[in-house]
Amino acid sequence: MKSISRILLLVGLLAAAGQSQASIINYTLTPLGGTNYRYDYTVTNDGSITSTVSLFDISFDPALYDELSLTDLSTAADWAIAIFGSGVGIPAAFDAFATGAGIGVGQSLGGFAVSFSWLGGGSPGAQAFQIYDATTFDLLGEGVTTAASPVPVPGTLGLLSLGLLGLAFTRRAITA
Repeated sequence: MKSISRILLLVGLLAAAGQSQASIINYTLTPLGGTNYRYDYTVTNDGSITSTVSLFDISFDPALYDELSLTDLSTAADWAIAIFGSGVGIPAAFDAFATGAGIGVGQSLGGFAVSFSWLGGGSPGAQAFQIYDATTFDLLGEGVTTAASPVPVPGTLGLLSLGLLGLAFTRRAITA
């Protein structure tokens, strides 16, 4: 009986760990024909940044993206968007600055979008991003964007396992 409780506890902890986010900017890639594409971004403040997210940059490597084709298509209200060209050793950047409340801990916001021409082979993928303090411009966090996925995340599978173990435990308790 105690071993089943320990197993259920362990599966529950694994399920919770599987639901934590490793990145806070997800993208959806839409082909527009030929070498033209569109990224739609959703920014989530998962708590790894303990303050409001009010300023972030997404990098565009000029060897892979035609930076002259970068076009802001964002619809996020209360955000100022700018696209900055590359410099020596500095990639082009999609820059977003909150003119309103920003994105609080536990909140998500979509409506950030950019179209571009792809210069690389295959399809475009993940990009580097940086999150800054909007007042001091100190770097608060950085990472790599991740593709939005319609498939179940490992946390969901962990919860399913927990439920199946609970059913097995109940059945065993009833038949005993």
